[in-house]
Formats: sequence, C-alpha cells, structure tokens
Amino acid sequence: MSKNKTRKLPQYLHFIDGRYCVRVPIKPELRPYLSGKHQFYQALGGDLRTAKENSHYHVAVFKEELRKAARAYALDTGKQVSVVSDPVDPAKLMVRQYRSMIEYDENMRNTDHRYSRHGYPDEQVVARLRDGVIGRLSDREYHELLSASLQALHVADAPNARPDAPDFRTVARALSIAQLEGLSRIAERDDGDFTGQPEHPALVEAIEQEEAERATEREIQPFDHWTFDMVIDEQERRAALGLGRPKSKSTLEKYRVAQYDFEHFRRNKKVATITLADGKAWRDHMLEAGKLSRKTVKDKITVIRTLMGWANMQSEKLMFPLGDPWAALELPHVEKGDGADRTYSLKDARHFLEFARTATRASNRWIPWIIAHTGARVNEITPLEKADVLEIEGHWFLHIRVGEGRDTKTHKGRKVPVHRALINEGFIEWVKQQPEGKLFPGGENEDQRIREWIHEKVFPNRTDMPPPNHGFRHLFEDALFAGVSHKAALYITGRSSGSSADDYGGSDLRLLEIAEQMDKVRNIIEPQAEEKSPTGDSANK
Repeated sequence: MSKNKTRKLPQYLHFIDGRYCVRVPIKPELRPYLSGKHQFYQALGGDLRTAKENSHYHVAVFKEELRKAARAYALDTGKQVSVVSDPVDPAKLMVRQYRSMIEYDENMRNTDHRYSRHGYPDEQVVARLRDGVIGRLSDREYHELLSASLQALHVADAPNARPDAPDFRTVARALSIAQLEGLSRIAERDDGDFTGQPEHPALVEAIEQEEAERATEREIQPFDHWTFDMVIDEQERRAALGLGRPKSKSTLEKYRVAQYDFEHFRRNKKVATITLADGKAWRDHMLEAGKLSRKTVKDKITVIRTLMGWANMQSEKLMFPLGDPWAALELPHVEKGDGADRTYSLKDARHFLEFARTATRASNRWIPWIIAHTGARVNEITPLEKADVLEIEGHWFLHIRVGEGRDTKTHKGRKVPVHRALINEGFIEWVKQQPEGKLFPGGENEDQRIREWIHEKVFPNRTDMPPPNHGFRHLFEDALFAGVSHKAALYITGRSSGSSADDYGGSDLRLLEIAEQMDKVRNIIEPQAEEKSPTGDSANK
C-alpha cells in the first residue's frame, strides 16, 4: 500500500484526535428502545491493527442490539425497520475462526486441568466438516453444522451468511476449513505436539494475506496518527538541539494560522493522508470565496507544503516516499505591485518621526527613529539592551543579536551603525541614562502595541498605510542608493545574498568601513539631502 495515498478505514471505524473508535448510528425509530442513544460508540485506542481486529466484534455486537430493537419495534408498531448488515469476507472469517479456536484451546489448557482429558473431538463432527470442506453438504446441512459458529462470530445476519444467499456456500466452506484445521491442531496438542501449522492452502493463503496487511500497517503505524501540531513541536525540539534553524515566534504563529485554516477546511488532522486533491480543493475554495488575496492564498499553500516537508523528513521520507504530494499543485499567479505602495512617502515618514518626538513611551519615541535610519525590523529592535549599543573608535553601533530568545530573518546577528540623525536626535545620550538591561521593556507584544499606536494616534483614519516594518525599511533601502556599496547595504539591512558575502562586517575594521558607508545615507526628516547654512544657502554651494 502506498504510504502517500489515503488509506480507507473499514466501515464504522473512525480516527478522531489521534485515537480509533467504532461508531454505529441508530435510526430514530429505534432510539426509544436503546435508552435514547443516537449511536453506539466504543473507543479502540491508538493502534490501527488492534483497532481493526477489535472493531469486527464490537460492530457485530452493536448490530445485534439493533436487530433486537428492530424486533421490539416491529412487535409494538407492526412496522419493519431494516438493519443493514455488511457481507462477511470468507477469508478473514476463516482466519478469525481458526485463531479463536487456537486461543480458546490455549486459554483452557492454562486455566483448567480437566480440559485436556476430554479426548478427541467427535468423529461424526469431523467427518461432516470434511464433507463441508469438499463441498458435499447441502445448504441446509451447512447451516445445521455451522449456525452456532456463525452466531458466536456475530455474522449470522450478514447477507452472504444466510442459507438463501448466492455465495453462502463460499462462506460455509471457509468456516468448515477453519474448524477442521482448528480441531486438527487441538488433537495434535492433546498428543503433546504444539508445533502444528495450518495445512489447507486456502487458510495458509488467508493467514499470509493478513500478515502482509499487518506488516504494511506496522510499517506505516509510527506516523499514521501524526498531526501538524506534533510535527511543529518535533521541529522545535530538533531546532533546540541544533538540528536545523529555529523559526521565530511570529513565523510559527503564521504557520499555525495556515495549519488551522487547512485542517478546518479538510476536517481531518492526519498529515499522512493529505493528497493532491486536498490541495486543489482548498486552493479553489479560498480563491472562489474571494476573501483572501492571491498572494495570501499562495503563502498559505506554501506553509502547508513546508509543514509536509518537515513531516516527511521527520519520518525519514517514509510518509511521502514519492515526494511532495502537492508538487503538481498549480499556485495562483501573483502580480508584483508597485514598491511605492509598501513604502512611506517622505511626507508621511517625516510626519511619523515628528509625531514620535511627542511620545512619552520609550518604544514609541525611539523605535520609529531607529527603524527609519537602520532598515531593521521592529522585532529586531524591541529586544535591544543597553549593552547592545556600543562604540568602536568613535562610531556607535546597534548589536542586533541572535540567540537566547532573539532571532532575525536570516538567523544571523549584525552590528548596524547608528545614523547621525539618531545621534543628533539624542538617542545615544538617552541610552547612557538608562539602567542596564532592556531599553524597551514592553514584553513580547511590544511590536503589536506599536502598531496599534500608529493606527490610532500617528495615522488615525488612514487605511492606506503600509506596516512600519515595510514602510520605513523600504524607504531606508531607497536611501542606500546614495553611493552605499551593495555588500554594505545587504549587511546593514540584514538581507541574505545566498553567498559567503553574508558574513561581511564581522571584524571591527569592516564595521568601521560600514560606518563610513552609513555616513552617505541622508537624514530623511530633512527637506533636502544637503545640509543648509544659517542664511538658507546650501553649505556645500
């Protein structure tokens, strides 16, 4: 059985929240006869093989209760209610009967010393079973011989276990084979031989088939019940051990939102059963609903593919041996918008920074100025400590660290030169006056508080504003075009080029060179790029 295909469970067997159970619905007419229940329910644990084995018995018992209720209903009302039974598989029934006889024999020998003294089975019964194996008995004779066994196995009402059924004889012969083989083993054991094995080819083949199915299930079972929650937790555990890069809290939150949306749509949490059809259906559902942009739809699909990739690696590529089930899933086409839509205009940027001067909360006062003149992300600045503001030969730097709960998008730290506008604004003097520890002690939700402050105070009633992360970051990157080298620009803004150049800026000497590059970047709050003289003329004119 291919592990990347949905494996159909037997009827009435369900997988819910990592556990298997049997659920048999009860028709409304019969509920008054069954304590008002709407369904029969039996928990079967988390092992699929055991659940399958036990489900047959419980389903049969539940259906027997349904038949009793149906008979009582018929006596009271004169009306008939059908209780549909499923056909029995002759091969599986044969194995069940044989195994039950061997288990019963073993149990009796272990519990009652008188059991083995009863002698051999009735020769007349053995002779009739041999005739049954050959097919020499009539349907009536088969039924007389085997009806008690069919009742004991709870399959007497199965469509093909009734004497008038076209394939009744197939079931009867299978049961005859199982009973004759079982009696043969019991007789051998009475003589002290416990090595006997099934001999009839049909029973041997049925047992081999069952064992092959069990082997497949055992191979799949370790990850058959995996959910995305389990996959994410395992990925975080591995990352904590140094196996792969850890994901930031915000990234994991984004992953879990996409995970919830997909699981809610699919109504199934099992990762191993995800198919290409699931991906297509979810994609089309999101696009047709029209509530999400194409980019958001694409991003959500990408997240689920990432999580499936994690699951496949954690299962040593056994969960999806053929690779990504969604490799052939066509993604929505996303048109790239104008970069200006994600960037503050100079007018808005200046208003923002001037408004920040009036803020009393430290994070509102200084973080807008820092991200405006470093291109850093808000969540890279909120954890800054006083010790992270350092001086090297007259140049000030912000040490954006990685580790101890702090991270960056590239998972690499960097030391960013403090722009002269920040120094002139009094940022360094303010830092010197602060106690040791965090400069902005607002906790994990500080970036959210800043966003709320921007929407409510800085730009009230404005719905066209980009997030501060993008608004100032893109504006600062545009300012880097003023002669700043490409390597320095990548380092300052914390972007990855995918090459060894990403380590640029490691030594103090290189940091001083980067500081000189930062001197070329204009102060965006000034109306003009050049400094003005007291007379209003350009100082460099």
